[in-house]
Amino acid sequence: MLAFLPTLGFQEMFLLIVLGVMLYGRNLPEVGRKFGRTVSQLRRGMHEFKAQMDRDESLRELRDTVRDTRDEVRRAGTIPRALTDPAQAVRDLANQAMKQPLETEEPTVDDGSGDVKPGTPPHA
Repeated sequence: MLAFLPTLGFQEMFLLIVLGVMLYGRNLPEVGRKFGRTVSQLRRGMHEFKAQMDRDESLRELRDTVRDTRDEVRRAGTIPRALTDPAQAVRDLANQAMKQPLETEEPTVDDGSGDVKPGTPPHA
């Protein structure tokens, strides 16, 4: 029950019990039960929240899989069209290549030692 307070020693627990008796008197058992119910409701709520997050992740993965499958089916459908209209297939490939970002390579420098190092080439 007090796992959320792992650093409490005997003296601290005794002080809390004395304060509880002073503040709540005969109602201390009832207050303890209410506190226990509240803690269990919080735990249950956190468990439900975690379960919902897991379900959302599963749904997201399923949605990504369906989207990837749909794209593969579309690409498979373009193969016969590419055979009947190769000029349109080349235009489609060119448009697709224009939409993708370029991958730039870092320039290299040969310093004469046989090792090629990344950097800018020296100016002559």
